[in-house]
Amino acid sequence: MDNKTLDMLHSLLSRIPYTDSNEKLDELLKEYGGSIPDVLLQDIREISTRLITLHDLSSNKLKLTEQEYEELAETNRIIDENMFDYHFQPIVNTVDGEIYSYEALMRPRSKLCPSPFHIIRYAEIAGRLDDIETATFLNVLTIIEEKKALFGGRKIYINSFPETVLSVEDFERVSELLKHNPDTVVVEMTEQSQLADERLATINNLYRQLGVEIAIDDYGTGYSNVQNLLRYMPEYVKIDRSLISEIHDNKKKRHFVREIIEFCHDNNISALAEGVETTEELRTVILLGVDLVQGYYTSRPSAEILDTIPYEIRQEIKLYRQEREEGKKLHVYTAGPSERVLLDRLVKEGYHCVLIGKNGSGDVTVTSSPGLEAEMHIEVAKDFKGSVTIENTSMSNPNERLPCINIGENCDVILNLSGINYMKNGIKVPESSKLTVKGDGQLRISIKGTGFYAIGNDEESCHGELVFETGIMVENNSASGVCIGSGLGGKIRIIRGQFILNMRGYLGVGIGALNADTELELFACDITMDNTLQMGVAIGSLNGSCTACIAHSSVKIYLSGNDVVGIGTLNGSKNRIDICEASVIFDIVADRCSAIAALEGETSLDVSKTCMHITSKGDYALAIGGYTSNTELKLSNSDSSINLITKADYKNYVTRERMDISGGRTRISVNQEEILI
Repeated sequence: MDNKTLDMLHSLLSRIPYTDSNEKLDELLKEYGGSIPDVLLQDIREISTRLITLHDLSSNKLKLTEQEYEELAETNRIIDENMFDYHFQPIVNTVDGEIYSYEALMRPRSKLCPSPFHIIRYAEIAGRLDDIETATFLNVLTIIEEKKALFGGRKIYINSFPETVLSVEDFERVSELLKHNPDTVVVEMTEQSQLADERLATINNLYRQLGVEIAIDDYGTGYSNVQNLLRYMPEYVKIDRSLISEIHDNKKKRHFVREIIEFCHDNNISALAEGVETTEELRTVILLGVDLVQGYYTSRPSAEILDTIPYEIRQEIKLYRQEREEGKKLHVYTAGPSERVLLDRLVKEGYHCVLIGKNGSGDVTVTSSPGLEAEMHIEVAKDFKGSVTIENTSMSNPNERLPCINIGENCDVILNLSGINYMKNGIKVPESSKLTVKGDGQLRISIKGTGFYAIGNDEESCHGELVFETGIMVENNSASGVCIGSGLGGKIRIIRGQFILNMRGYLGVGIGALNADTELELFACDITMDNTLQMGVAIGSLNGSCTACIAHSSVKIYLSGNDVVGIGTLNGSKNRIDICEASVIFDIVADRCSAIAALEGETSLDVSKTCMHITSKGDYALAIGGYTSNTELKLSNSDSSINLITKADYKNYVTRERMDISGGRTRISVNQEEILI
């Protein structure tokens, strides 16, 4: 240290006696900041704080009751006479339920000050934390020396106050004992934001040189943050009991604890959950991935050094660990109720499936970083009632024949869309379940394969109730299938949203059923379809009857192929369509086609207060109705334009007697010649 720094230090020390408050001390140290090394300033602060405390006691500034003065005196006697016993609480490995280590816990021999809380409080008031530090290390290390066989080579956690300053003599005694037990001792410290980097580096280097490991206690409270944790870079992080208490019922706690565990594992740190008091808490933290647990549920502190914990608890731990490992082995991650699942982490750990609802209903969120394309699918367990939010996800089932989201039986699921989401393969909804799609995000589903459904069920099944409060986009390039619906149908209600449904294949249905009757409600939505199909129906059924109500909506259908229908059915017997206060546009090019029809059956169409424009072209193209000439058309207060290019004799299929037109305007052009109606 140069002469200038020594002079500054002398000046600072000469002014210390005149500081009678921590505020004045802070001002004084700030004045010398930068001129004197941080480690010296830290020591000066600690010594000065003790002097101020003693001054406050003597001048009666620090108000204590008569009982508190007695407890203060008792604390001094306990420290002076080393009246400390120690109990040892097992820390348990979550792999097999065996005892991994112990924490040494102070037990004062005093009825007046029975708990460590009393001792630490009054030792801090009296400025004697360093005496507690010395006593703790010397006492516990002596016990370790004397009872090595009982500890069985397991580690012992010793609590430490990193801000304390030991005397040279005490420091040498502690260091000598630590040298004898480098592989046994873990020094457990609570984060101190005020601890200077230089001082912390000195402490860390000392323990590293002695081969002693470090644990951070009470992480997740106070000054806990990643930056502070990086300053210590411990071997163990003890997650505070306040985060573990009732964690199974608190999604925010689970999310925060999971983040801590992930950070620990990414940095080769063991994560320890302390304060575990119930089987639910134990199961939750094991499934979250903690390495070690400590708490009354596994074992209470004991003066006797325990060699094992109860058999039933060990078996419980193994069972929960097996549940986690089997999930990893099967690449299935079990999400807890109300959990926020990050796909980035699951992909890194080799998972391919997120299982929702096994542990009860709730509101689960599945999210990922932008740009991540995850080979991941979601399984929803039977009887689940709740919401699943997907947020900026891109998922694909490795098995192209299986859905991206597979909903179990008897479920009532709300799918919330947030951000931009993409799926390869769709969402399966069995007949006994209900799916409601909502949210302000987007969902695009891309499908390839021999059979498909974007949302609904396969060709041989019915789908459950489908309700849409927001739209989706579907891009299909498979041979056959349905965008929204299934082979054997089910209830479909579209309440609002924008839908873009594009199909390229042999046969398909945009919204409805392949081989069964279908009932559809379309309200306040915007639907655009661009389909090229050998055989297909945009809205309705391929081989069953169709009943549909369309209101307050915009429907644009662009359709080409061989045998196709815009709204209705190709081979079903009946088609009943009501359109009210809507805009409907058809542009169809096919050999055999009609815009709205049961192509081989009975057609009934009621259109009111609607703008409808139909262009239909083909050798046997029709505009409204099918080839049975059994068509009833009612147009009221609507603007209708029909442009038909066909070789078929239009007058044979729609007769004037079956047309009821009132109000509005209706124009019909057949082979570019306008006809009078």
